[in-house]
Amino acid sequence: MAKSRYQPSKISQLYRDTKTDIYYARADDAQGNDTWRSLSTKSFEVAKARLAEKVAGIQTGKVMHSEGDSETFAEVAEIYRNRVQAAVGIKSSSIHYRLQTLDAIFRSWPALAKLSPSKVTEDACLQWAKTYQKKVHPTRFNNTVGTLRELFKLASELSLTSQNPALKIGKLKVSPKKLTLPSREQFHAIVSAIRSTGAWCAHDAADLVEFLAYSGCRIFTEAAHVRWTDVDGAAGTIRIHGHEVSSTKNSESRTIPITPPMRDLLDRLSTRSRQPRDTDRKGYILHVTECQKALENACEKVGAKRITHHDLRHLFATRCIEAGVDIPCVSQWLGHKDGGALAMKTYGHLRDEHSQMMAAKVTF
Repeated sequence: MAKSRYQPSKISQLYRDTKTDIYYARADDAQGNDTWRSLSTKSFEVAKARLAEKVAGIQTGKVMHSEGDSETFAEVAEIYRNRVQAAVGIKSSSIHYRLQTLDAIFRSWPALAKLSPSKVTEDACLQWAKTYQKKVHPTRFNNTVGTLRELFKLASELSLTSQNPALKIGKLKVSPKKLTLPSREQFHAIVSAIRSTGAWCAHDAADLVEFLAYSGCRIFTEAAHVRWTDVDGAAGTIRIHGHEVSSTKNSESRTIPITPPMRDLLDRLSTRSRQPRDTDRKGYILHVTECQKALENACEKVGAKRITHHDLRHLFATRCIEAGVDIPCVSQWLGHKDGGALAMKTYGHLRDEHSQMMAAKVTF
């Protein structure tokens, strides 16, 4: 083999044939002989994905990947996985979710892994979608379809196919979540029920519930990171920071108002004598950052429908709108960047009793 034809890449043991543009793996076999094997692709990323397996085949004498085989969807998926994991500016939770949808594709369509992208038809995609949509929530289905389309887009970028048959898959309609939130009386009963449990964290958990309801903060990425230094009592605001470790959804800082209930809560918390069990929580307003079980037990005890941490964010927005705060302002407090479109969609239909109360004010 005329070695001068083969240009070394930035990856050790990976070479490109300058005449054919096909990539090769180079390694010593079990007898110490310098051995070359075609990776059967002109794509650097596909070659990189195949390299380790091919080198192992040379060193052990086993055929790990037959020459002449076309690129498979499994290899495209591996390249996609590597790109997602290396992406900059994407939250770790978003990366995790994308990879979940990627894994879901191959769990629900195992035969896809061995197929060449150019061999997958629109009918095959539609048949998979017909079956898969019966197994998952519409939102998960739509996001998984989006990932499948991205795989075909990547395959096209790698010159492995000229079409994207997944574009024929229609998206499912996602019905907006119907908010069933506690009444004012139920909310205060829930907080009291949590405080009266006698658990070591009872008061801290109740404080967390109140803070979430009075601030509209997301629990893990926002509320858990608020320090006393973020509170400006004179200005009547609390600073919610956006940073790499605990970024807001839009990765920007914002201020939220100190409402009268929040001011009462902060006054009580500033004079509490108990210290956080976790010494790392010193300086933070909240001593605990999770209370879902206590919240569920309290809801059951007072006869209220089960709610989650995030439902307390909905409760904040609902109470603000019911109090007459305009939706663009509420949207700004929540950290939305769409001028109120999402808030209008989510909170446009408030409780029947509030709707009736507003209707009673209409005169001609």
